[in-house]
Amino acid sequence: MRILGLLAVSTFFAASCAGGAENPSIPADALDPALVSTGRDVAVLRCSQCHALDGISHSPNPSAPPMAKLLERYDADMLASDLIEGIRVGHDEMPEFDLQVMEADALVAYLRSLR
Repeated sequence: MRILGLLAVSTFFAASCAGGAENPSIPADALDPALVSTGRDVAVLRCSQCHALDGISHSPNPSAPPMAKLLERYDADMLASDLIEGIRVGHDEMPEFDLQVMEADALVAYLRSLR
């Protein structure tokens, strides 16, 4: 029985090491300061007219949640995909966005950094 337990633990650690030391709930790109900075730039340019860029301020548009709350409402990967495909997400007043892959990935990294 003890051998099976050790085998299970060693298998777990081997699988963990195979993917690197990153936490699976926090993607590596969310920790990349350059990508997060680019994402903030995208948010300022594309989102700040309606959304508060942090979790403290009130959004200029009361229908638009603060950026810090978006990932409580949307799956990060689905949000990025929807923004790349040009699908309108969010409230009725939200414009349709057609972001480049890099912009969407950077924006999601910024959103993840706000948690």
